[in-house]
Amino acid sequence: MRLTLVLPVFLIYVAIIGVGMHYHELWLDECQHFLIGRDSDSLSGLYWNMRYDGHPRLWNFMLFFVTHFISSSYIGMQVLHLIIVAGAAWLFLRYAPFTLLVKVLILSGYYFLFEYSVLSRNYSLGILLLFGVCVLLREPRRYLLWIGLVLFVMCNTHLFFAFAAMGVFFYLLVEYRKEWLTLPFFLFTLMFAAGFVCVAIQSRTPAEENFHHAYPSEWLSGTNLSFAAFGVIRGWLPVPQIGELRSGHFWNTYWMNDRHINGVICFVLFVFCWVFPGMLLRRDRKAMVFYFVALFWIFAFFIVTQQSANRYFGMVFIYFLAALWMSGGLPELSRGMRACLYGIFFIQTGLGLVALQQDIALPFSSSKDAVDFLRANRLDNKKIILDGYNGGPMISTYLGRKLYCTTTRSEGSFVIWKTSYWPRPRPTIAQEIAGSAYLQSLDDYVLVSTLKLDTGMIGAGGKQFGVESLASFTNSILRENFFIYQTKLRP
Repeated sequence: MRLTLVLPVFLIYVAIIGVGMHYHELWLDECQHFLIGRDSDSLSGLYWNMRYDGHPRLWNFMLFFVTHFISSSYIGMQVLHLIIVAGAAWLFLRYAPFTLLVKVLILSGYYFLFEYSVLSRNYSLGILLLFGVCVLLREPRRYLLWIGLVLFVMCNTHLFFAFAAMGVFFYLLVEYRKEWLTLPFFLFTLMFAAGFVCVAIQSRTPAEENFHHAYPSEWLSGTNLSFAAFGVIRGWLPVPQIGELRSGHFWNTYWMNDRHINGVICFVLFVFCWVFPGMLLRRDRKAMVFYFVALFWIFAFFIVTQQSANRYFGMVFIYFLAALWMSGGLPELSRGMRACLYGIFFIQTGLGLVALQQDIALPFSSSKDAVDFLRANRLDNKKIILDGYNGGPMISTYLGRKLYCTTTRSEGSFVIWKTSYWPRPRPTIAQEIAGSAYLQSLDDYVLVSTLKLDTGMIGAGGKQFGVESLASFTNSILRENFFIYQTKLRP
Protein backbone atom coordinates (compact mmCIF):
# COMPACT_ATOMS: atom_id res chain seq x y z
CA MET A 1 0.00 0.00 0.00
CA ARG A 2 1.26 3.48 -0.87
CA LEU A 3 3.22 5.36 1.77
CA THR A 4 1.03 8.45 1.37
CA LEU A 5 -1.95 6.40 2.57
CA VAL A 6 -0.12 4.44 5.26
CA LEU A 7 1.84 7.20 6.99
CA PRO A 8 -1.07 9.41 8.19
CA VAL A 9 -2.98 6.40 9.56
CA PHE A 10 0.17 5.09 11.20
CA LEU A 11 0.99 8.39 12.90
CA ILE A 12 -2.58 8.84 14.15
CA TYR A 13 -2.66 5.29 15.48
CA VAL A 14 0.66 5.61 17.32
CA ALA A 15 -0.40 8.96 18.78
CA ILE A 16 -3.67 7.47 20.07
CA ILE A 17 -1.89 4.52 21.66
CA GLY A 18 0.66 6.88 23.19
CA VAL A 19 -2.13 8.93 24.78
CA GLY A 20 -3.80 5.74 25.99
CA MET A 21 -0.57 4.57 27.62
CA HIS A 22 -0.08 7.96 29.28
CA TYR A 23 -3.46 7.72 31.01
CA HIS A 24 -3.28 3.99 31.72
CA GLU A 25 -2.50 2.83 35.26
CA LEU A 26 -0.44 -0.35 35.34
CA TRP A 27 -1.93 -3.48 36.83
CA LEU A 28 -0.47 -6.62 38.42
CA ASP A 29 0.77 -8.48 35.33
CA GLU A 30 2.40 -5.43 33.78
CA CYS A 31 4.15 -4.51 37.03
CA GLN A 32 5.11 -8.11 37.77
CA HIS A 33 7.24 -8.48 34.64
CA PHE A 34 8.59 -4.94 34.86
CA LEU A 35 9.78 -5.55 38.43
CA ILE A 36 11.32 -8.91 37.63
CA GLY A 37 13.40 -7.07 35.06
CA ARG A 38 14.15 -4.12 37.34
CA ASP A 39 14.94 -5.95 40.57
CA SER A 40 16.82 -8.99 39.26
CA ASP A 41 20.57 -8.66 39.76
CA SER A 42 21.51 -10.70 36.69
CA LEU A 43 19.98 -12.56 33.77
CA SER A 44 20.48 -15.84 35.59
CA GLY A 45 18.77 -14.35 38.63
CA LEU A 46 15.92 -13.16 36.42
CA TYR A 47 15.53 -16.65 35.00
CA TRP A 48 15.30 -18.06 38.53
CA ASN A 49 12.88 -15.37 39.72
CA MET A 50 10.45 -16.42 36.96
CA ARG A 51 10.46 -20.10 37.89
CA TYR A 52 6.81 -19.98 39.03
CA ASP A 53 5.54 -17.70 36.24
CA GLY A 54 5.60 -20.27 33.44
CA HIS A 55 6.50 -17.73 30.75
CA PRO A 56 9.36 -17.59 28.24
CA ARG A 57 11.88 -14.98 29.37
CA LEU A 58 12.52 -12.88 26.24
CA TRP A 59 10.23 -9.97 27.21
CA ASN A 60 11.74 -9.92 30.70
CA PHE A 61 15.28 -9.99 29.31
CA MET A 62 14.38 -6.92 27.27
CA LEU A 63 12.98 -5.23 30.38
CA PHE A 64 16.16 -6.13 32.26
CA PHE A 65 18.20 -4.30 29.62
CA VAL A 66 15.86 -1.26 29.66
CA THR A 67 15.69 -0.95 33.45
CA HIS A 68 19.42 -1.52 34.03
CA PHE A 69 20.91 0.50 31.20
CA ILE A 70 18.31 3.06 30.07
CA SER A 71 15.74 3.92 32.74
CA SER A 72 14.53 2.21 35.92
CA SER A 73 11.14 3.91 35.53
CA TYR A 74 8.10 2.01 34.30
CA ILE A 75 7.86 4.63 31.56
CA GLY A 76 10.86 2.97 29.91
CA MET A 77 8.83 -0.23 29.62
CA GLN A 78 5.91 1.66 28.12
CA VAL A 79 8.15 3.38 25.57
CA LEU A 80 9.62 0.02 24.57
CA HIS A 81 6.14 -1.41 24.25
CA LEU A 82 4.98 1.55 22.17
CA ILE A 83 7.91 1.02 19.78
CA ILE A 84 6.96 -2.64 19.40
CA VAL A 85 3.28 -1.80 18.87
CA ALA A 86 4.26 0.83 16.30
CA GLY A 87 6.44 -1.71 14.46
CA ALA A 88 3.58 -4.22 14.29
CA ALA A 89 1.18 -1.51 13.07
CA TRP A 90 3.64 -0.38 10.41
CA LEU A 91 4.09 -3.90 9.02
CA PHE A 92 0.34 -4.38 9.01
CA LEU A 93 -0.46 -1.09 7.29
CA ARG A 94 2.37 -1.32 4.79
CA TYR A 95 2.27 -4.97 3.77
CA ALA A 96 -1.01 -6.66 4.76
CA PRO A 97 -3.13 -7.41 1.64
CA PHE A 98 -6.26 -5.65 2.87
CA THR A 99 -8.06 -2.48 1.91
CA LEU A 100 -7.39 0.65 3.91
CA LEU A 101 -10.90 0.43 5.41
CA VAL A 102 -10.28 -3.09 6.71
CA LYS A 103 -6.90 -2.07 8.13
CA VAL A 104 -8.40 0.92 9.92
CA LEU A 105 -11.23 -1.20 11.34
CA ILE A 106 -8.80 -3.82 12.63
CA LEU A 107 -6.40 -1.30 14.19
CA SER A 108 -9.30 0.50 15.84
CA GLY A 109 -10.73 -2.77 17.14
CA TYR A 110 -10.57 -3.91 20.74
CA TYR A 111 -7.38 -5.94 20.48
CA PHE A 112 -5.22 -3.43 18.62
CA LEU A 113 -6.64 -0.29 20.20
CA PHE A 114 -6.48 -1.54 23.77
CA GLU A 115 -5.71 -5.11 24.87
CA TYR A 116 -2.47 -5.70 22.96
CA SER A 117 -1.37 -2.07 22.73
CA VAL A 118 -2.16 0.05 25.78
CA LEU A 119 -1.40 -2.78 28.21
CA SER A 120 2.36 -3.42 28.25
CA ARG A 121 2.80 -7.17 27.98
CA ASN A 122 4.73 -9.66 25.84
CA TYR A 123 1.86 -10.25 23.41
CA SER A 124 2.69 -7.28 21.18
CA LEU A 125 6.20 -8.61 20.66
CA GLY A 126 4.76 -11.91 19.47
CA ILE A 127 2.36 -10.09 17.15
CA LEU A 128 5.22 -8.05 15.68
CA LEU A 129 7.19 -11.22 14.94
CA LEU A 130 4.13 -13.04 13.56
CA PHE A 131 3.46 -10.12 11.21
CA GLY A 132 7.12 -10.25 10.20
CA VAL A 133 6.67 -13.91 9.29
CA CYS A 134 3.62 -12.98 7.20
CA VAL A 135 5.78 -10.52 5.24
CA LEU A 136 8.56 -13.10 4.71
CA LEU A 137 6.07 -15.75 3.59
CA ARG A 138 5.46 -13.80 0.42
CA GLU A 139 8.71 -15.43 -0.75
CA PRO A 140 9.12 -18.47 1.53
CA ARG A 141 11.84 -20.12 -0.52
CA ARG A 142 13.97 -17.02 -0.52
CA TYR A 143 13.53 -16.30 3.19
CA LEU A 144 13.16 -19.81 4.63
CA LEU A 145 16.08 -19.59 7.07
CA TRP A 146 15.06 -16.09 8.15
CA ILE A 147 11.59 -17.45 8.86
CA GLY A 148 13.17 -20.20 10.95
CA LEU A 149 15.10 -17.61 12.95
CA VAL A 150 11.99 -15.51 13.53
CA LEU A 151 10.06 -18.60 14.65
CA PHE A 152 12.81 -19.39 17.15
CA VAL A 153 12.52 -15.89 18.62
CA MET A 154 8.72 -15.96 18.44
CA CYS A 155 8.59 -19.16 20.52
CA ASN A 156 10.44 -17.28 23.25
CA THR A 157 7.83 -14.53 23.56
CA HIS A 158 4.84 -16.53 24.79
CA LEU A 159 3.43 -20.04 24.63
CA PHE A 160 0.62 -18.78 22.39
CA PHE A 161 3.13 -17.70 19.77
CA ALA A 162 4.78 -21.09 19.98
CA PHE A 163 1.36 -22.36 18.86
CA ALA A 164 1.51 -19.86 15.98
CA ALA A 165 5.06 -20.98 15.17
CA MET A 166 3.83 -24.57 14.95
CA GLY A 167 1.12 -23.40 12.55
CA VAL A 168 3.77 -21.73 10.36
CA PHE A 169 5.86 -24.90 10.48
CA PHE A 170 2.97 -26.96 9.14
CA TYR A 171 2.28 -24.23 6.54
CA LEU A 172 5.81 -24.72 5.25
CA LEU A 173 5.54 -28.49 5.48
CA VAL A 174 2.84 -28.19 2.81
CA GLU A 175 4.93 -25.69 0.81
CA TYR A 176 7.97 -28.02 0.90
CA ARG A 177 6.06 -31.31 0.80
CA LYS A 178 8.53 -32.80 -1.72
CA GLU A 179 11.66 -31.20 -0.24
CA TRP A 180 11.62 -32.18 3.42
CA LEU A 181 15.07 -33.77 3.19
CA THR A 182 16.82 -30.75 1.71
CA LEU A 183 19.45 -28.90 3.77
CA PRO A 184 17.58 -25.54 3.91
CA PHE A 185 14.41 -27.20 5.21
CA PHE A 186 16.39 -29.26 7.69
CA LEU A 187 18.03 -26.12 9.09
CA PHE A 188 14.66 -24.37 9.22
CA THR A 189 13.19 -27.34 11.09
CA LEU A 190 16.11 -27.31 13.50
CA MET A 191 15.56 -23.63 14.36
CA PHE A 192 11.83 -24.12 14.88
CA ALA A 193 12.40 -27.23 17.02
CA ALA A 194 14.98 -25.40 19.13
CA GLY A 195 12.49 -22.61 19.76
CA PHE A 196 9.77 -25.05 20.74
CA VAL A 197 12.11 -26.89 23.11
CA CYS A 198 13.04 -23.54 24.68
CA VAL A 199 9.42 -22.61 25.37
CA ALA A 200 8.70 -26.10 26.72
CA ILE A 201 11.59 -25.82 29.18
CA GLN A 202 10.75 -22.27 30.26
CA SER A 203 7.05 -23.00 30.71
CA ARG A 204 7.71 -25.70 33.27
CA THR A 205 7.11 -24.65 36.87
CA PRO A 206 8.13 -26.36 40.14
CA ALA A 207 5.78 -29.07 41.32
CA GLU A 208 5.95 -28.04 44.97
CA GLU A 209 3.74 -25.19 46.20
CA ASN A 210 2.61 -24.46 42.66
CA PHE A 211 -0.16 -21.86 42.47
CA HIS A 212 -1.33 -23.22 39.11
CA HIS A 213 -2.77 -26.71 38.89
CA ALA A 214 -4.06 -28.86 36.06
CA TYR A 215 -6.64 -31.59 36.66
CA PRO A 216 -6.43 -34.17 33.83
CA SER A 217 -9.51 -36.01 35.04
CA GLU A 218 -11.61 -32.91 34.26
CA TRP A 219 -10.20 -32.08 30.81
CA LEU A 220 -13.00 -33.74 28.88
CA SER A 221 -15.75 -32.74 31.28
CA GLY A 222 -18.72 -30.76 30.02
CA THR A 223 -17.60 -27.76 32.09
CA ASN A 224 -14.13 -27.65 30.54
CA LEU A 225 -15.37 -28.20 27.00
CA SER A 226 -18.06 -25.54 27.40
CA PHE A 227 -15.47 -23.08 28.75
CA ALA A 228 -13.17 -23.75 25.79
CA ALA A 229 -16.04 -23.31 23.35
CA PHE A 230 -16.92 -19.95 24.88
CA GLY A 231 -13.22 -19.03 24.75
CA VAL A 232 -13.20 -19.40 20.95
CA ILE A 233 -16.45 -17.41 20.64
CA ARG A 234 -15.13 -14.64 22.88
CA GLY A 235 -12.01 -14.41 20.75
CA TRP A 236 -14.18 -13.18 17.90
CA LEU A 237 -16.67 -11.23 20.02
CA PRO A 238 -15.09 -9.91 23.26
CA VAL A 239 -18.37 -8.39 24.42
CA PRO A 240 -18.29 -7.45 28.13
CA GLN A 241 -21.10 -7.74 30.62
CA ILE A 242 -23.44 -4.83 29.82
CA GLY A 243 -23.93 -3.88 33.47
CA GLU A 244 -20.20 -3.94 34.09
CA LEU A 245 -19.60 -1.88 30.97
CA ARG A 246 -21.99 0.81 32.21
CA SER A 247 -20.36 0.91 35.63
CA GLY A 248 -16.82 1.15 34.23
CA HIS A 249 -15.71 -2.39 35.07
CA PHE A 250 -15.70 -3.80 31.54
CA TRP A 251 -12.34 -5.53 31.51
CA ASN A 252 -12.31 -9.36 31.42
CA THR A 253 -16.06 -9.61 31.87
CA TYR A 254 -18.06 -11.59 29.33
CA TRP A 255 -21.59 -11.30 28.09
CA MET A 256 -20.97 -14.49 26.11
CA ASN A 257 -21.62 -16.99 28.91
CA ASP A 258 -24.09 -19.73 29.81
CA ARG A 259 -26.34 -17.26 31.63
CA HIS A 260 -27.14 -15.47 28.37
CA ILE A 261 -26.55 -18.21 25.78
CA ASN A 262 -27.97 -21.70 26.12
CA GLY A 263 -26.13 -24.82 25.05
CA VAL A 264 -27.67 -25.02 21.57
CA ILE A 265 -26.81 -21.43 20.66
CA CYS A 266 -23.32 -21.84 22.12
CA PHE A 267 -22.80 -24.92 19.95
CA VAL A 268 -24.01 -23.09 16.83
CA LEU A 269 -21.73 -20.11 17.52
CA PHE A 270 -18.82 -22.44 18.25
CA VAL A 271 -19.30 -24.28 14.95
CA PHE A 272 -19.62 -20.94 13.17
CA CYS A 273 -16.29 -19.78 14.66
CA TRP A 274 -14.61 -22.86 13.13
CA VAL A 275 -16.45 -23.01 9.82
CA PHE A 276 -16.60 -19.29 8.96
CA PRO A 277 -12.80 -18.75 8.96
CA GLY A 278 -12.39 -21.98 7.02
CA MET A 279 -14.69 -20.62 4.31
CA LEU A 280 -12.68 -17.40 4.13
CA LEU A 281 -9.41 -19.35 3.90
CA ARG A 282 -10.57 -22.16 1.61
CA ARG A 283 -8.71 -20.85 -1.43
CA ASP A 284 -5.34 -21.28 0.32
CA ARG A 285 -4.81 -24.70 1.88
CA LYS A 286 -1.54 -23.65 3.54
CA ALA A 287 -3.11 -20.68 5.32
CA MET A 288 -5.96 -22.91 6.46
CA VAL A 289 -3.45 -25.41 7.84
CA PHE A 290 -1.71 -22.63 9.77
CA TYR A 291 -4.93 -21.37 11.28
CA PHE A 292 -6.40 -24.67 12.37
CA VAL A 293 -3.13 -25.99 13.80
CA ALA A 294 -2.72 -22.86 15.94
CA LEU A 295 -6.42 -22.87 16.85
CA PHE A 296 -6.31 -26.52 17.87
CA TRP A 297 -3.50 -25.85 20.34
CA ILE A 298 -5.07 -22.81 21.95
CA PHE A 299 -8.40 -24.66 22.19
CA ALA A 300 -6.53 -27.42 24.03
CA PHE A 301 -5.00 -24.74 26.29
CA PHE A 302 -8.48 -23.49 27.17
CA ILE A 303 -9.63 -27.03 27.98
CA VAL A 304 -6.64 -27.84 30.18
CA THR A 305 -6.07 -24.58 32.06
CA GLN A 306 -9.54 -22.96 32.22
CA GLN A 307 -7.71 -19.62 32.35
CA SER A 308 -9.99 -16.76 31.45
CA ALA A 309 -8.84 -13.42 30.01
CA ASN A 310 -9.40 -11.41 26.85
CA ARG A 311 -5.67 -11.54 26.11
CA TYR A 312 -5.97 -15.34 25.87
CA PHE A 313 -9.19 -15.45 23.88
CA GLY A 314 -7.98 -12.71 21.52
CA MET A 315 -5.29 -14.99 20.13
CA VAL A 316 -8.05 -16.78 18.18
CA PHE A 317 -8.60 -13.58 16.22
CA ILE A 318 -4.87 -12.88 15.87
CA TYR A 319 -4.33 -16.32 14.33
CA PHE A 320 -7.18 -15.72 11.91
CA LEU A 321 -5.82 -12.32 10.91
CA ALA A 322 -2.37 -13.80 10.20
CA ALA A 323 -3.92 -16.67 8.23
CA LEU A 324 -5.98 -14.25 6.15
CA TRP A 325 -2.80 -12.29 5.45
CA MET A 326 -1.01 -15.48 4.40
CA SER A 327 -3.87 -16.36 2.05
CA GLY A 328 -3.49 -13.08 0.16
CA GLY A 329 -6.34 -11.10 1.71
CA LEU A 330 -10.09 -11.29 1.62
CA PRO A 331 -11.62 -13.43 -1.13
CA GLU A 332 -14.77 -12.51 -3.01
CA LEU A 333 -17.51 -12.63 -0.40
CA SER A 334 -21.22 -13.22 -0.61
CA ARG A 335 -23.42 -10.56 0.85
CA GLY A 336 -24.07 -12.65 3.95
CA MET A 337 -20.40 -13.45 4.61
CA ARG A 338 -19.42 -9.83 4.05
CA ALA A 339 -22.09 -8.72 6.53
CA CYS A 340 -20.81 -11.22 9.12
CA LEU A 341 -17.17 -10.25 8.75
CA TYR A 342 -17.69 -6.51 8.72
CA GLY A 343 -20.20 -6.85 11.54
CA ILE A 344 -17.48 -8.48 13.65
CA PHE A 345 -15.01 -5.74 12.67
CA PHE A 346 -17.46 -2.98 13.63
CA ILE A 347 -18.37 -4.65 16.94
CA GLN A 348 -14.69 -4.91 17.83
CA THR A 349 -14.14 -1.28 16.81
CA GLY A 350 -16.95 -0.13 19.07
CA LEU A 351 -15.57 -2.18 21.95
CA GLY A 352 -12.07 -0.82 21.34
CA LEU A 353 -13.26 2.79 21.45
CA VAL A 354 -15.27 2.19 24.63
CA ALA A 355 -12.36 0.40 26.33
CA LEU A 356 -9.91 3.17 25.47
CA GLN A 357 -12.34 5.89 26.55
CA GLN A 358 -13.04 4.21 29.89
CA ASP A 359 -9.34 3.60 30.56
CA ILE A 360 -8.64 7.28 29.95
CA ALA A 361 -11.59 8.46 32.03
CA LEU A 362 -11.22 6.01 34.94
CA PRO A 363 -8.21 4.59 36.79
CA PHE A 364 -7.49 1.11 35.48
CA SER A 365 -5.86 0.33 38.83
CA SER A 366 -6.12 2.40 42.02
CA SER A 367 -2.43 1.94 42.78
CA LYS A 368 -1.20 5.13 41.12
CA ASP A 369 -3.81 7.23 42.94
CA ALA A 370 -2.71 5.64 46.21
CA VAL A 371 0.94 6.46 45.57
CA ASP A 372 0.05 9.98 44.42
CA PHE A 373 -1.70 10.45 47.78
CA LEU A 374 1.38 9.24 49.64
CA ARG A 375 3.57 11.69 47.79
CA ALA A 376 1.16 14.61 48.07
CA ASN A 377 1.09 14.12 51.87
CA ARG A 378 4.84 13.49 52.14
CA LEU A 379 4.29 9.95 53.33
CA ASP A 380 6.30 8.29 50.58
CA ASN A 381 9.57 8.68 52.50
CA LYS A 382 8.17 7.12 55.65
CA LYS A 383 8.29 3.41 56.42
CA ILE A 384 5.60 1.80 54.26
CA ILE A 385 4.26 -1.68 55.00
CA LEU A 386 2.17 -3.58 52.49
CA ASP A 387 -0.75 -5.78 53.55
CA GLY A 388 -2.01 -7.76 50.56
CA TYR A 389 0.55 -9.63 48.44
CA ASN A 390 -1.22 -9.04 45.12
CA GLY A 391 -1.09 -5.26 45.61
CA GLY A 392 2.66 -5.11 46.13
CA PRO A 393 3.90 -4.97 42.52
CA MET A 394 1.78 -1.92 41.61
CA ILE A 395 2.69 0.10 44.70
CA SER A 396 6.37 -0.87 44.35
CA THR A 397 6.37 0.13 40.68
CA TYR A 398 4.98 3.59 41.29
CA LEU A 399 7.04 4.21 44.43
CA GLY A 400 10.18 3.01 42.68
CA ARG A 401 11.39 0.80 45.54
CA LYS A 402 10.86 -2.49 47.32
CA LEU A 403 8.39 -2.79 50.20
CA TYR A 404 8.05 -4.94 53.29
CA CYS A 405 5.10 -7.29 52.82
CA THR A 406 3.21 -8.82 55.74
CA THR A 407 2.57 -12.01 53.74
CA THR A 408 6.20 -12.90 53.04
CA ARG A 409 7.59 -11.05 56.09
CA SER A 410 10.34 -9.65 53.92
CA GLU A 411 11.07 -6.85 51.49
CA GLY A 412 10.26 -7.46 47.86
CA SER A 413 8.51 -6.14 44.79
CA PHE A 414 7.28 -8.84 42.38
CA VAL A 415 5.20 -11.79 43.55
CA ILE A 416 6.20 -15.45 43.63
CA TRP A 417 3.35 -17.78 42.70
CA LYS A 418 3.82 -20.15 45.62
CA THR A 419 0.74 -21.36 47.45
CA SER A 420 2.21 -20.47 50.86
CA TYR A 421 2.27 -16.81 49.80
CA TRP A 422 -1.47 -16.86 49.04
CA PRO A 423 -3.01 -18.18 52.28
CA ARG A 424 -6.73 -18.85 52.48
CA PRO A 425 -8.30 -17.46 54.51
CA ARG A 426 -6.07 -14.43 54.56
CA PRO A 427 -4.69 -13.63 58.05
CA THR A 428 -5.95 -10.52 59.80
CA ILE A 429 -3.64 -7.57 60.29
CA ALA A 430 -3.51 -8.36 64.03
CA GLN A 431 -2.33 -11.88 63.22
CA GLU A 432 0.26 -10.52 60.80
CA ILE A 433 1.65 -8.10 63.40
CA ALA A 434 1.62 -10.75 66.10
CA GLY A 435 3.60 -13.09 63.85
CA SER A 436 6.24 -10.54 62.86
CA ALA A 437 8.88 -9.38 65.30
CA TYR A 438 9.88 -6.76 62.75
CA LEU A 439 6.42 -5.13 62.69
CA GLN A 440 6.27 -5.20 66.48
CA SER A 441 9.56 -3.30 66.58
CA LEU A 442 8.20 -0.38 64.54
CA ASP A 443 6.72 2.58 66.39
CA ASP A 444 5.17 4.40 63.44
CA TYR A 445 4.54 3.40 59.83
CA VAL A 446 2.16 3.75 56.91
CA LEU A 447 0.15 0.62 56.19
CA VAL A 448 -1.13 0.14 52.62
CA SER A 449 -3.71 -2.63 52.44
CA THR A 450 -5.81 -4.14 49.68
CA LEU A 451 -8.58 -4.74 52.23
CA LYS A 452 -10.59 -2.35 54.37
CA LEU A 453 -9.38 -2.82 57.95
CA ASP A 454 -10.95 -2.09 61.31
CA THR A 455 -9.53 1.07 62.84
CA GLY A 456 -8.83 1.75 66.48
CA MET A 457 -6.62 -0.32 68.77
CA ILE A 458 -5.05 -3.64 67.78
CA GLY A 459 -3.45 -5.89 70.34
CA ALA A 460 -0.57 -7.97 69.01
CA GLY A 461 2.48 -9.49 70.66
CA GLY A 462 1.61 -7.95 74.01
CA LYS A 463 1.59 -4.45 72.50
CA GLN A 464 -1.13 -2.04 71.46
CA PHE A 465 -1.13 -0.43 68.02
CA GLY A 466 -3.41 2.36 66.90
CA VAL A 467 -4.70 2.15 63.33
CA GLU A 468 -6.06 5.35 61.75
CA SER A 469 -7.60 5.52 58.30
CA LEU A 470 -6.04 8.12 56.01
CA ALA A 471 -7.53 7.44 52.57
CA SER A 472 -9.18 4.83 50.36
CA PHE A 473 -9.15 4.28 46.60
CA THR A 474 -11.92 2.04 45.32
CA ASN A 475 -13.01 3.33 41.92
CA SER A 476 -10.76 1.44 39.52
CA ILE A 477 -11.84 -0.52 36.46
CA LEU A 478 -10.29 -3.65 37.99
CA ARG A 479 -11.96 -3.11 41.37
CA GLU A 480 -8.41 -3.21 42.67
CA ASN A 481 -8.79 -1.36 45.97
CA PHE A 482 -6.20 0.26 48.21
CA PHE A 483 -6.65 1.57 51.76
CA ILE A 484 -4.03 3.68 53.53
CA TYR A 485 -3.63 3.72 57.31
CA GLN A 486 -1.36 5.33 59.87
CA THR A 487 -0.18 2.73 62.39
CA LYS A 488 1.45 3.77 65.65
CA LEU A 489 2.60 1.97 68.79
CA ARG A 490 0.54 3.09 71.79
CA PRO A 491 1.88 3.20 75.33
